[in-house]
Amino acid sequence: MIALVLSLLALTAQAAPKPPVIAPEDAAHHLGKHVIVRGTVAQIVVTRNLTTHINFGGDYPNQVFSAAFFKAKRAEFPGVRDYQGKVVEVEGVVHLSRKKPEIVMIDRKQIRLAP
Repeated sequence: MIALVLSLLALTAQAAPKPPVIAPEDAAHHLGKHVIVRGTVAQIVVTRNLTTHINFGGDYPNQVFSAAFFKAKRAEFPGVRDYQGKVVEVEGVVHLSRKKPEIVMIDRKQIRLAP
């Protein structure tokens, strides 16, 4: 019985569709959806409260999309500054922050260099 349950779980995990890959400019059209945003990092900013913002499509406040992580998660994202100017993928649920689309990251697996 346990083997059957494990087999079904493995099949379910394999069958889960990969989220769509979208451009940073399209993120606002995917609010509340789980997506992968692929684009070139324009700017990386660390605020006074140590929140890190990874901006795409321009520098703040003219970015078209941002990925962010909070101070408590800094250890999860070593070397993130190396992504400046590179094509990166960010995965997660898009929401609005200060009228701009954003994904808040809590896990290192949510950001990677694009293949």
